[in-house]
Amino acid sequence: MLALALSLMLALGPGSAAEDGMRFAPPPVEHGFDLRENWDDLWRRVEDRHGRPDPRGPLLQPAPELQRPEYELTLAVAESPLYLERDWNRRTRGAQMFLHSDDEFVFFNQVRLKEYTPVGPVGAFGIRYDRRELRGIRSSLVQLTFAFPDIRGTGLFVEIRPIARLEKPDLDVDLAVGWARPKLGSVRTRVFVLDPFNNASDALAQNRAATQDLRVVQRNPSVGLSAEAEVSVLPSLRAQAYMGGVLPSRSSYYYSTLLEDEQGKFDVEREQSALLGGGWLEWAVPRVPVQIGASTTVIRTHQHDFNDRGARLSRVPERETRARAYLLVHLDAENVTRFPGRLDLELTGSTRLTEIPAHTSEFGAIPRDQSWLGMLRAHWLPTRTFGLELAYLVLDRQAEGDNDLSAYLSETNHRLSTRFALAFDPYVRITFGVGWDLDDASNRYDQGGMTLIARW
Repeated sequence: MLALALSLMLALGPGSAAEDGMRFAPPPVEHGFDLRENWDDLWRRVEDRHGRPDPRGPLLQPAPELQRPEYELTLAVAESPLYLERDWNRRTRGAQMFLHSDDEFVFFNQVRLKEYTPVGPVGAFGIRYDRRELRGIRSSLVQLTFAFPDIRGTGLFVEIRPIARLEKPDLDVDLAVGWARPKLGSVRTRVFVLDPFNNASDALAQNRAATQDLRVVQRNPSVGLSAEAEVSVLPSLRAQAYMGGVLPSRSSYYYSTLLEDEQGKFDVEREQSALLGGGWLEWAVPRVPVQIGASTTVIRTHQHDFNDRGARLSRVPERETRARAYLLVHLDAENVTRFPGRLDLELTGSTRLTEIPAHTSEFGAIPRDQSWLGMLRAHWLPTRTFGLELAYLVLDRQAEGDNDLSAYLSETNHRLSTRFALAFDPYVRITFGVGWDLDDASNRYDQGGMTLIARW
């Protein structure tokens, strides 16, 4: 991989690999939303099979039996605000993290860290680390990037990204080719080669007679494709469109004799595929500091198991659709005369529909799970450094199923989040505080935590 990257550097000839502003002197924060991180999160769910509850199970795996009724409320409070998402996606270096209480003994945590630097006259090197420790997700991913960002000044770019994890069979490679201009937009095509070293690891284990409870042998390459476009020709309108899929791939599953005897497992041939899509549109209202937008993402996965005679044994379809509408307001002395400090308002409404008709657990099955989440958040800095953040959230969740799990998850919950805010612009922003349960007067405290964003 490194040799291929170096040979491309020589072939592409002289040019320039521009950095994202001066190092350790980042530009002012660019307010607004961007869907790219949400889109990449969909692919991380597909790529990192060991980060899901069942490494050999379906591609989506939302695992409602591992959640709580207020699970989505907690994540909405902990994650970075929508109005800082565009800045995160536009910058090539920075960090995001949150640490938020789940219960009396456990913290949720998420870390996103990226660094990018020019290498030679035409190339650039990047490294990114993503870690998510949530209910049902235990994922740690390291991504290297060998990039050629502006080939001969044409706007064409090439990126090669090997993706490493603890588990050798779960290594991936991502190749992107596209064209970009800051004031016009960008288009790119990505190819994901999923688990290309799986069979090599299996062959090495077989040669050394290493014990495997479950052997997985790929019968054809597992490949994902993505087409991505962004349009920013009009100064007040931005749009993004995404489309992709995982091509049907087949693998043979060989269970050990011990698992066959104790758990009733039997050898199968499994075929998996997926379709993914997304879109985002945002309008910046002329002459006022207001942005209005909407976004959606959709994922559809299929899994079929066959016996050694080719007869289909089972079919596992999974579906998830997410949609969001939002309004963002940014007020300061530059756009409102004598305004005291800086105020960011975020009003969002979102919905999620998850359909997993073949999924079961010891607590029951949830074939259809839908939620509605509304949030109003105000982030006010009356001084340059110190401020407050106040948010009101309401979540209505309806989990279908005639069992205790569906009754447990189906609730309407209200929460008030109060946080202190510290800003050392343009470098670091921190919010930390606690939540308050507006439904249970006997137990008002409702989780606390911190969220940090760094730029350099």
